[in-house]
Amino acid sequence: MRNRIRTTTRIAAAGIATTGLIGAGIAAGDASADGFPNGPYCAGPAKILAESNWSQVAICPVQGPTGWEYSAKAKSTGDRISLRGPIENQYGFHVSNDGYDYHVHPDRLLIIGPNGETVANEAWTYYVQR
Repeated sequence: MRNRIRTTTRIAAAGIATTGLIGAGIAAGDASADGFPNGPYCAGPAKILAESNWSQVAICPVQGPTGWEYSAKAKSTGDRISLRGPIENQYGFHVSNDGYDYHVHPDRLLIIGPNGETVANEAWTYYVQR
């Protein structure tokens, strides 16, 4: 067991060095956590980590009906949102909250407001899917 933790830590450290990503607020036993510094992160390996000029998004595996959580941060304001229950399809991940629809596609974040207006259409500057 001890060697397994060391291996995971080395892999995580190599990923940090090459991508600049790190699991924020990681406890001692959470060597496999990953995400953005002071931004959204997962307690274990993220399914998706994506960043635009305005947002950071992590799609994390969790317990629940769909098995996923959408976690995001607005870079300009620091506002955060975490929503359980995103649905995955061939286009990406999709979740709704208070009339807003959040779509995480491989090329962009698309947020549609309650009246059908596009609130955000942000191309990713960084995107990794595992």
